[in-house]
Amino acid sequence: MAQHWLNPELVQAFGIAVATVIGAITAWQAREVGKLRTRVEILETRAADDKKRFREAIRLIRALQQHIDELRGFLRLHVPGQEPPKARYKIPSSLQEEI
Repeated sequence: MAQHWLNPELVQAFGIAVATVIGAITAWQAREVGKLRTRVEILETRAADDKKRFREAIRLIRALQQHIDELRGFLRLHVPGQEPPKARYKIPSSLQEEI
């Protein structure tokens, strides 16, 4: 009975089957890795674009804040005794350090 399992054709067939399964798994993994690489590249590009837009938004907020300060100073100078209205917005704490 042990010789039946040691039959060269059976061992070869078993080896081919195992190699086929390993090849299929490896091919599937390669496809998945390719998909993930593509997704990572897309996400990295989007992250870079988002970072650029965030920096531009911060620059705009700083410029608008400076403009508001200049307008408030202008009002104080040209309309004595009247205080400009208080701002109705609050800069989120997460942006305080950036601005």
